[in-house]
Amino acid sequence: MTTIHERARRYEQAHDIKESVHGTHRWRYAIGKGTGDAVLLLTGGMGLGLGWLDLALAFEGDYRPVIVDYPPTVTSLDAIAEGALGVLDAERISWAHVIGQSAGGMAAELLSRRAPDRVRTLTFSGSGLYGPEDMERLTGRKDAVSALSPEVFRAETLASFRATWKDSPEVPFWLAQIEALLDSGAAQEASSGMLDALVDLARRLPDLERQTAWQGPTLIIRASDDPLITETQARRLIDLHPDCELLTFPSGGHSLLLTRPDDYIKAVKEHLARHRVGAGHV
Repeated sequence: MTTIHERARRYEQAHDIKESVHGTHRWRYAIGKGTGDAVLLLTGGMGLGLGWLDLALAFEGDYRPVIVDYPPTVTSLDAIAEGALGVLDAERISWAHVIGQSAGGMAAELLSRRAPDRVRTLTFSGSGLYGPEDMERLTGRKDAVSALSPEVFRAETLASFRATWKDSPEVPFWLAQIEALLDSGAAQEASSGMLDALVDLARRLPDLERQTAWQGPTLIIRASDDPLITETQARRLIDLHPDCELLTFPSGGHSLLLTRPDDYIKAVKEHLARHRVGAGHV
């Protein structure tokens, strides 16, 4: 396998980087230069679309990835869903396969309800749904993050990602990407805003469970040892999609694309291939 730095250069060559404004936020996104079904990739809470690097490269020649970064000003998962749909509008993409990792999976759930006709398939990984019992913890974490000095926030953030990605051999590369986000000066605002978004989702869980979820081809991928998404949180998502294909690995933690890339890419590509159409544009 090529090095992570070589793959990052390939990623840059294979995608156009664009920006567009939707709502009150400016969205930055990468879009593949090829053709084929569009695949919308929604990343986790740090909003770093580059985290999809290896999956996006695996799509070359078959699919056209649309990879969205999250603005630091976002404070709700609804805003992420709206922004992602706005990006699809800007690219004249009528529908897409939607893949969400962690908080991106939560946003994908909301997107699929907001615009069900624009979703061809759903894939969730390392994701679940927070509930009312999580609100006090999340609110406390938000208050703590807001009170931290920039130096302490930086140290705690890097330590958290080291622990989350400890099973990946490419941790130094990914920590460098997080450091670049921290150096931008907006990461603490983004983290606080994402915690607001998660609190809002937890508060709304009873309504989400009463409403009808999107029912179509759905894959849920998780690891039994995920330290960030509990069995209860994952089960809520599974229960909303009772006909889903569920793939559970015994290990791999929260970020399976980093820790089990071959297994993850194989599962996603097999799922998409069963429901591939051939074009995701108007």
